[in-house]
Amino acid sequence: MEYHIMSVHKITPSSPRIAALLSDVAKGNIKIPVFQREFVWTDEQIMSLLDSIYRGYPVGSLLLWATKEALKYEREVGGFKLPETPEDYPVNYVLDGQQRLTTLYGVFNADQETGNPDLAIRFAVAYLPKTEEFVHESVADPASSILLSKILDTTKLLPELARFGDAEKNAIAQLTERFKDYEFPVVTIRDRTNQEVCRVFQRINSSGTQLSTLELLAAWTWSDQFDLRNEISGILDRLAEKGFEDLGEDQVMRCLTAIVADEIKTEALVDLPAGDLVKAVSKLKQALNAMVDFLATEMKIKNVVFLPFPIMVVPLARFFADELKPSATQRKALRKWFWYCSFTQRYRAGTNKAVMEDLKSMKLLAAGGDPFATLSASVDPGLFTKTWRINSTAAKATICLLAQFDPKTFLTGAPIDLGTTLAAYNSREFHHIYPKAFLANDGIQFHESNVIANICMLTADDNKQISDKNPADYFDEIPPAHREDVLHRALVPMGYRDGTKLFSEFVNARASLMAEKAGELIST
Repeated sequence: MEYHIMSVHKITPSSPRIAALLSDVAKGNIKIPVFQREFVWTDEQIMSLLDSIYRGYPVGSLLLWATKEALKYEREVGGFKLPETPEDYPVNYVLDGQQRLTTLYGVFNADQETGNPDLAIRFAVAYLPKTEEFVHESVADPASSILLSKILDTTKLLPELARFGDAEKNAIAQLTERFKDYEFPVVTIRDRTNQEVCRVFQRINSSGTQLSTLELLAAWTWSDQFDLRNEISGILDRLAEKGFEDLGEDQVMRCLTAIVADEIKTEALVDLPAGDLVKAVSKLKQALNAMVDFLATEMKIKNVVFLPFPIMVVPLARFFADELKPSATQRKALRKWFWYCSFTQRYRAGTNKAVMEDLKSMKLLAAGGDPFATLSASVDPGLFTKTWRINSTAAKATICLLAQFDPKTFLTGAPIDLGTTLAAYNSREFHHIYPKAFLANDGIQFHESNVIANICMLTADDNKQISDKNPADYFDEIPPAHREDVLHRALVPMGYRDGTKLFSEFVNARASLMAEKAGELIST
């Protein structure tokens, strides 16, 4: 209850008139921080806002953050430069509603000097007193319209009125009063910690675009030498060069949080000194490079999309932040952990708790401990009788499993190019050992045939040649010199390598063999 009362006192609702609101913007009392998006509204949205205010309709509220916290970088409003404010000068930063505020400031200041002429032109809106319409200046008749940039300043308004008749003058007077007196709902957050502001900021979605912690942190830590957004963007570009572009901003930020704060909730970064964050980003770059190399060489994973659980990168990054060149013992422990997470579906539920536990274990492993020594599991064969969907966690774990045996394509015995097969989603590189069409002729439905234990890796050419053949026929087409080796690497069980067994028997036997091999990877 006490926290609730304190929270209420820190949030202040008010209803200033538009004229007062825009005056505060002009004085630098209200600013739009750099973490906000650029102006994205359409001309239709601009006109709709103006018409709604004119008619007295509600248009939503502004959310402001009142603070003496000096954000390192602030943007002009609609291209119009704002005045500098003294150090420790209290400022209201716009957390939500910047599109509306920018529209209003731009429309009523469209005739002022601007650093963005193209945008300023869009704000040149005229009012037609005879029809009570808002139109762009470019389509308005200058003789029968008045620019909104003239109506709130009496020295600009009076000369304009002279060219209108009494009826139009009354309409313009009414227009002016409606905009001057419109009360704009404002909610101001005061005396909140950075983390509290961050939580509020993350939950704002009134404009339809989720705002991120990265954008907030970028504003707090920006300097001429360091822009967090550019740093993260650069990291993502380098990851893309290695096939890991799908790792994404969210996971990279979680990795950063794990490295610097032993946490996965990115709001933990908010109170970090800017200097520490700069050092952590440098550490992050090295850790991610080492992690990607480990996944590509040790686990044969060429693309993050084949990780059974994408968040597995967070504990891995935590380890490599402390140890860029793991020993053979440490690499073995990492492999053991990887397979354990993959085949026990460790991160399927309660992910945060499991990841936090693994962060501690990774720190211990990097320090020379052996936290995964006792990991063992009996893998359920049922995992491999699930429906084959290339983006499911079970399918991805199986793809990683098959890759460990350096598979060869069936008809020629040539090695499968894992760089191609595991570099992207390529359905042509996977094949049903008992083809779906072949099974359909025996009355076996698609949902029965399309299971993980019926999938192997093939080249696209072999896949096309095999097509819907009976496995008993196309197994015979595998040259005898490498038939056993090819089927062994594909985890086709002994006794099932002539393709004559019933499909149900084959699936059960292969699922059991896959579970056995998965268990061996965990225990060795």
